[in-house]
Amino acid sequence: MPDIYDYLSALHQGIWEVVIPKDLLTVPLGPEWKFSPINVPSPGTIASYRNGQYHLHETKDEYKVHLDRYDPEKNPFLHLIDDAPLILMIMETLQTIYMTSRDAKKNTTPDFISDQQVTWKFRLMMGVILLFFSGILLMMALNQYEHLFSILLPGVVFLNGALVFARGFFMRKRKEYSKNDLANGVLVMAGGIIMALLWELYLFIIVFILTIWSFGSAYVNLKRVIREKKDIPRGLWLSLGLGTGSLIFGVLAVIVPDFLLEILIGILAVIVGIIGLGLLLDGYGMRNAEHLMQEQAEAPAM
Repeated sequence: MPDIYDYLSALHQGIWEVVIPKDLLTVPLGPEWKFSPINVPSPGTIASYRNGQYHLHETKDEYKVHLDRYDPEKNPFLHLIDDAPLILMIMETLQTIYMTSRDAKKNTTPDFISDQQVTWKFRLMMGVILLFFSGILLMMALNQYEHLFSILLPGVVFLNGALVFARGFFMRKRKEYSKNDLANGVLVMAGGIIMALLWELYLFIIVFILTIWSFGSAYVNLKRVIREKKDIPRGLWLSLGLGTGSLIFGVLAVIVPDFLLEILIGILAVIVGIIGLGLLLDGYGMRNAEHLMQEQAEAPAM
């Protein structure tokens, strides 16, 4: 009875990723595969799991497994630098958005529409909200209303803490209540307040982290390109691009940190805007399809 480990030996021989159809496995994933809520986005992924250096992405029909150089639980900083550089995160996010929107256009059948858990009204509402948020970010990137960022980000952090606290408060008499929710909510809200009061210090910390992250990613990727050349699991050109892009980001963080932040905010504005536009168009299409189905159902039989 084959299990997933029978297919992972290639990862230790220089192969970047193995793809395993689910119907080949007769043994389910064991408890050592832990659900991972935070990951670099990848097209088609419905869940992600980690087992030491193994990182598994589950899609509808397949398991895709690659081998990280560093276990994020044991070496979170080195994992960010080597396995998840900022440039790669941006590239994968844009690719995932493109692939998701492209595949969504193929699913226009009544079954797909009726199976959606999110109604078209909610999609339209979220699309408008995200487009509005994208516009604010774009104005910040263009040096318009810069002070909004110092209010908006701490406000988002504070609101998130308030939601966590509210969930803990209203669920305190139920079994799914976590005692940590109230404490975590208070801590996150306090973090949002401190962020607003010490915004300049917080901004310095952001730039400092971006600098170390970028130079670290540039060093490990370019060093690998120079030393290993052909034996690079990710591929020579991708590693070269990641190293070069990270180096440029690092230099910008040192020389013109304000400009780098504007670039990143601009990229975020584009990502949020694309998602918002996609939700808006998707919601509008679902609305038209639903109305068409209703008209066909109400039409007298010939």
